[in-house]
Amino acid sequence: MAQLTIATALPARLAALAALGLLITACGTEPDEVGTAAPEAEQESASPSAPDEDDQEASPEPDDDTQAPDDTEATPPAADTALTIERTLGDDEALTPEAGYEEGVWTLTCDPVGGDHPEAEAACDEIAEVGTEPFLMDTSDMMCTMQMGGPEVVHVTGHIGDTEIDTEFNKVGGCEIDRFETVETVIAF
Repeated sequence: MAQLTIATALPARLAALAALGLLITACGTEPDEVGTAAPEAEQESASPSAPDEDDQEASPEPDDDTQAPDDTEATPPAADTALTIERTLGDDEALTPEAGYEEGVWTLTCDPVGGDHPEAEAACDEIAEVGTEPFLMDTSDMMCTMQMGGPEVVHVTGHIGDTEIDTEFNKVGGCEIDRFETVETVIAF
């Protein structure tokens, strides 16, 4: 049995790959095109010069199936942040809300900034500064001062980036008051 060495096997493999490459190149071309240089090779070997008038033909219009979608029907990209902010008052009638606090529902989007939030740009800046932590913080097991800050209650739902948000802000206890104040531009505007 003959033993093949790397020195004899490598040239044989390279020759086989070259033949396969020629076969693949020849497949799919018209018989009169076999043996001619590919258009890319001709362009690369040509010296750079001004294009001929023949080369400046108008590109054909795409078929109906390949046309780009109409821009008026395009859906805008989803906002990086999209929140619904619902402001209400708690049941304790002895507490008075801060001046200017209104009950209602507002929306806020960031990247791009939008929605009907009255201070959308400042609210988006505040979210960029504090991140998602105040929206995810659970103060139920924290030691907090026992104080009542007001009857304001704000329910926030939506998402900040990939983080889903569904939380309630209020002013019952020192920890919740601090949490409320951390995102005051977003929820109390």
